[in-house]
Amino acid sequence: MEAFQNLFDQLGFKGDINQVVKEKNYEAIEFGQDFSSFCEELELEEKVIREHILDYALYEVYKECCTFTSEDLDILESFDEEKVNGLTLGDILDEKYCISSESFYESFGYLLNDKSDPIAEAKEKEKIIQFIQTISIIKSKHFEYIPKEGTYFDVYKDILKRHQQPFNKSADKLNVVKDIDKFKNNTLFFLHQLGKANNINYTYDLGRFEESANLLFIFSLYTCIEENLTAFDNEEKKDYYFNTLSSLSIIGNIDLKLYILKNLIEKEVLFTYKKFEFNLLLHRINILSVLYPILIKEFIRQHLIINDNNLGIAAINEIRKFPADDKIKKLKRNVFVIELLKNHKGYNLNKLVEAFEPIQVKNTKLFGNLYTRVASIQGIKSEAMDQFKTDLYETIDTFNQYESLSNHDMLAILEGNLVEMQNKITSKWRSIRKK
Repeated sequence: MEAFQNLFDQLGFKGDINQVVKEKNYEAIEFGQDFSSFCEELELEEKVIREHILDYALYEVYKECCTFTSEDLDILESFDEEKVNGLTLGDILDEKYCISSESFYESFGYLLNDKSDPIAEAKEKEKIIQFIQTISIIKSKHFEYIPKEGTYFDVYKDILKRHQQPFNKSADKLNVVKDIDKFKNNTLFFLHQLGKANNINYTYDLGRFEESANLLFIFSLYTCIEENLTAFDNEEKKDYYFNTLSSLSIIGNIDLKLYILKNLIEKEVLFTYKKFEFNLLLHRINILSVLYPILIKEFIRQHLIINDNNLGIAAINEIRKFPADDKIKKLKRNVFVIELLKNHKGYNLNKLVEAFEPIQVKNTKLFGNLYTRVASIQGIKSEAMDQFKTDLYETIDTFNQYESLSNHDMLAILEGNLVEMQNKITSKWRSIRKK
């Protein structure tokens, strides 16, 4: 899209994304002076933020290319011997899907069956398989495909529901004393077992878990505040501190979210803002953590070097011409990206587990306070983010008619839609009554 390229030029995005993909050379991409200024203002290491954004954006491009319709699956089956970058279209079906509930269970689902008694284990296996049969299965002309990535999380969540174990609760239903240990133990079980699921890129399941539960964030939020509790003694500002930090839960990138959280507190950036300035602080954070990942994802999409030769399109066209050519080319492009990025994981699961495992909650009142604030935002989070992305792309489409973007246009993209999203989040800021 022309407007995106204009925006990239204005912001100073440039460099060779293929060096990042093939050589892990994150310095090959420049994010521009505005990005550097935002990082400096928030006392964040530019190098670290850039790497988190690129890792996340690369995975988002990969995930988008892994989304196939029933019609796509029909084409992949029909031309399963066609090769892309040494991979056949049929290989993608094998890599991304199971073709029965039983095969998914035998490959991955069994990891979530913690029953030690053989009879109980058999009953649990039956219920897991029955559940898999009821969830969204993509049908082609010949098979019913079960996505390997994402189904694992669905099974886990259903198990907790069936056994009446807490996953996430509304703020008013939280029983702090009873729920904290269950939250932690259930989270660790999911993370440990997910790490054993070979041949799954765990990033999608982990992302869905955190998006739904916020538990990695809430426990980290609690720890950062508990370890620096004297810095939060200002009763006049405490609600603003807690609400601002809780609002970081909208950030989709787990690593980025936890890094910003830790730095805001440990480098005391949070405490330099006055009461009326917390919206400004949050806006600066959202530009870096919400807007930039979307823009970098588009930069990656438009600057990956993909041509007909490395897709094998030229060979196809010499043999046949038919209306589905464009669809095959699009699918081949997606397969090329999948093969290119399939080993790229957006997160380091072991590091996340190592950081989460030793956390001990001693101040249950503080934990409940923070959980309540995050839970208040949770109800509006997805809706606000989805609307923001829709509005952003519509704004970009509108600007496609212009040859260049003015400063006013830039403000509309960087300020308007983002502020509207942020206002929806801050409208849910919750004041906790003191007992």
